[in-house]
Amino acid sequence: SNIPTAEEVGPNPVDTYRRDDITRLGVRTPTDLVLRIPAATGSNTTENNTNGGDGTTRISLRGIAPKETLVLQDGRRLAYAGTDSVDFNRFPLGLIDHIDILKDGASPIYGTEAVAGVVNVFLIHRFRGLEVYASYGNTNLGFANDRGEETAYLLAGTGDDKTDIVVYAGIYNASALYSRDSDISHDADKNTFGGFDGRSGNYPGRVTARGFLGSGADGFHLDLRSPTPHSAANQFTDTQYSTRFTPWLPSERSLFNFADLTPSVAATDREFLYGSVTRDICDKYLTVFADFEYFRQFWDGGLAPTPFVPDVWTDTGGFNTQNGVFTTYGPHPFGISSSGFSVPTQNAFNPFTVADYTSNGGFNSTFPKFSQQSAAPPGTQFTTGVRYRSLEAGLRTLKVRTDNYLFTGGLKGNLGEFANAWDQLKTWEWEFGVRYNENYTTVRFGGIVNNYALRARLLDTDPNTAFNPFGLSQNSRQVKSEVFVTTHEISDTALLTEDLTLRGDMFNLPGGAVRFAIGGAHLGNTFFDQPDALTQAGQTTGATNFQPTRGSRDSWSAFWEARVPVTGPTWNFPGAYSLELGYAERYENYSDFGQTERPKFDVRWQPIDQSLTLRAAYIEAFHAPSLGELFSGASQSFPAIKDPFTTELQVSQILQGNKDLQPEIAYEYTYGGVLTPGKWWSPLQGLTLSADFIHIDIRGFTTTLDPQFLIDHAGPQDANGTQHLGPSTILRSGFNGEIVELFTPFQNLGREILSAWDFEAVEIFDTTRMGHGDWGTFTATWNETYMADVDVQAVQDGKRLTAVGKFGGGFQGVNGGGSYTHNRWYASLFYDGPSGSWMQGIDAGAVVHFVGQYWDNEKFTFTDLRTRPGFAPDQFGNCTLLSTLLVDFVPGTTTVAQFPTRHNPHTNIPGYTFVPCVGAFDRKVREWVTLDLIVNYTFNLPPPAAQNEVAGYAKDGGKNVKMSGKDKNVMPISTAEYNPCGWRAWLNNTTITLGVDNVWDAQPPFVAAAFENGYDQQTANNKGRLWYVGIKKRF
Repeated sequence: SNIPTAEEVGPNPVDTYRRDDITRLGVRTPTDLVLRIPAATGSNTTENNTNGGDGTTRISLRGIAPKETLVLQDGRRLAYAGTDSVDFNRFPLGLIDHIDILKDGASPIYGTEAVAGVVNVFLIHRFRGLEVYASYGNTNLGFANDRGEETAYLLAGTGDDKTDIVVYAGIYNASALYSRDSDISHDADKNTFGGFDGRSGNYPGRVTARGFLGSGADGFHLDLRSPTPHSAANQFTDTQYSTRFTPWLPSERSLFNFADLTPSVAATDREFLYGSVTRDICDKYLTVFADFEYFRQFWDGGLAPTPFVPDVWTDTGGFNTQNGVFTTYGPHPFGISSSGFSVPTQNAFNPFTVADYTSNGGFNSTFPKFSQQSAAPPGTQFTTGVRYRSLEAGLRTLKVRTDNYLFTGGLKGNLGEFANAWDQLKTWEWEFGVRYNENYTTVRFGGIVNNYALRARLLDTDPNTAFNPFGLSQNSRQVKSEVFVTTHEISDTALLTEDLTLRGDMFNLPGGAVRFAIGGAHLGNTFFDQPDALTQAGQTTGATNFQPTRGSRDSWSAFWEARVPVTGPTWNFPGAYSLELGYAERYENYSDFGQTERPKFDVRWQPIDQSLTLRAAYIEAFHAPSLGELFSGASQSFPAIKDPFTTELQVSQILQGNKDLQPEIAYEYTYGGVLTPGKWWSPLQGLTLSADFIHIDIRGFTTTLDPQFLIDHAGPQDANGTQHLGPSTILRSGFNGEIVELFTPFQNLGREILSAWDFEAVEIFDTTRMGHGDWGTFTATWNETYMADVDVQAVQDGKRLTAVGKFGGGFQGVNGGGSYTHNRWYASLFYDGPSGSWMQGIDAGAVVHFVGQYWDNEKFTFTDLRTRPGFAPDQFGNCTLLSTLLVDFVPGTTTVAQFPTRHNPHTNIPGYTFVPCVGAFDRKVREWVTLDLIVNYTFNLPPPAAQNEVAGYAKDGGKNVKMSGKDKNVMPISTAEYNPCGWRAWLNNTTITLGVDNVWDAQPPFVAAAFENGYDQQTANNKGRLWYVGIKKRF
């Protein structure tokens, strides 16, 4: 609210996390905080997201999407990190004073984005003295490998009754954790966990379904590293090749396990600088304030070596002749080979002499732009279906640097000086502020393929300069330096905020003063994202090709708010000790799509006294489409899918902005209460209970269509295999063919309807209440969010699907990640030692974090070896009922035969393994429970004896010293202190911290549908047991 209140319990459900509360939760990084807040569920983005991540952490209240949660700093907006949300890493934990989390919609107060709630981070603006902190932690005592992290900061402040100055400097550094360091993520083959084999078929030495006997997926124990050039007609007649799954090519050499190389959590380095000043110029009538902040982050991500897909050659069609049969083919705008890529037979290292495809070359004006530059020369003969992965170039490196600048300045004051004219003016306050925030990001993506250079080197007939895609690490340094390159991307988001607010009391009623707040604001947003020329042309492999994005927007808003006390402590009647009504509304006008106006109504009722507070609200919230959603150029991603017609696990997806988007509208209501029964019964003194219910109905949700939903619900295929669902399209290589491209522009989709309960119980037990002295204070906390129901209507007028209790149940399905588990909670117990003894410095406790069970996505659990009840295999024993026949040699013979991809056990064909008939089954993901322990001890040494009171001499000798007369000689209090270089001075006000997160070393539960590392990266982490030590010194 823009109206401050002194009430202990307000009309809105708000959780407050103070600086010490955050430390007690075992939080070491902003990602830790996001994962530990029960209300933050679903599709949070965290440092665990390496494949597809960029080093940012984004919070998502209620799991709807990070863009639906408004993140503020000191009550004002911040620039996005990218297109639609704020990077939570920008807040150094040592500088946070407290965080308020409003857990209902607040668009009538703050404007767009405040749909699921508001996270308001308040930094320290008043501090006296100097605080120095350093900490080190590591994961090397748990199931994960060595991952050290260091944190240090300096916080200083000075001032007087008119001035406050604060400065802060801090660093955070953490090394990488790799997938191979943990059991759950070390192998992309998840069969042993009940998932699917996610290893890749793209590796050197494979051509269609045949594998070169001298190479394999690991490539570390080879006698022959490349086949003999031009030595056989094709892979079926070349004795150097055999079927992939044979004793000669065991499983570990038939598929590529990218988890052997990829990082699970990337290395990160963060640096912070901050300064703020507040100065009263005319007492409190006029105050000037300003702050400056600089945040820099280096994130060193990595992806598996580049797979050479999709094909780098396109054409208008071609032909081949097989067994005397002449066949023509239509155009290939997205690549000649639907799997792998094509290599000209003239290539110096091509082991085959007979082409399986001859291209007509050329391009069509209707082709995508990049296709025209990829056209094959007319008449080029190709070997298609060649697989390759750039093991020789190593990991693809994704190095992201972020520079974030913020300046805030303004004036504030009160109108008390004019109270003589009207008494109410003494309560009126005003504030005018300007903030400029810019987030500048540079991305260097290394180890990817320059398609121009690759095509030239594939056509080369000179073995000294040609590229060899048939062997392993056989290319010269010169060739590799041409083919493998580093691209550069620059993006910048800037936000200018100007706001003016006036608040105060209008007049008095018997129940209290009627308070108001009015104001206006202007926001100026700009965003651009500029790829380099190679990326923009669509001529890279292994990276996301995309077009530039540039957009800007201005918005003007007016807001007003009022609180009316019907009754209050000074005037009430039975059943209405205090009854307060609230109303707020906000009008916004946008330069790009129009205007909107949304209200909020709330009621706060204390029927008996302050011990029981009941509250309820009705809110209409909205979310304007972001600049990225409106103006982003075409970009490419590779989501995980399950296609009923093919065995593909990942496909290419093109996403694009849509200038015709409309704002999302949400209708919400909340109700709940807070009870402090200790005011009724003294044994319950210190206990506070609260419960709040929230219902959110979002309509016209803006996103791209979930790729799996598009595949499952698209219309019938035309003759070319193309399918449509609204503006989204599936392009196939032919009827029932492999997916070539998914085209999914941003659009206003259907609805998301959710209901949730928030519970909290806090007991603060002061041992002095027992009447046996002071033995300290115990504080117990229970904080839980229970997701009662989540329904998603993916398209307008479509079927509502239940998402609660499922993994990836939102609009983006499994590719959106996250889980809508029913319940998440943490429970803590802490002890603070009694004052006046050596125990007063003790602050120790334990926290249990709980994430409940939820259902996995059944489309990714198809390796369950139970036979589906009532399922009848076809005559081949093929479980998919889509019998794909494999043309191959019978091992040990020269006979060519057709075999189903999954064989009947009675055929007993040597060299083949029968795969049992299986189906897709429901699978439940187990709960995840972790225990954190922390012990802090602060040394508070007694002052030197000269500073203690001395009867008869001290200026105030205490109640047992009788002072006789005003003229009695007294000795002033001594100003003696410890020797500043002595050990007592250094030890005094020093805090030592010892802590362990995840004491039980519990691995995250396995999730089959989690693409990258086998667990839900937005809900759990893969660090295992983390120990840490810290030291803090106050001067």
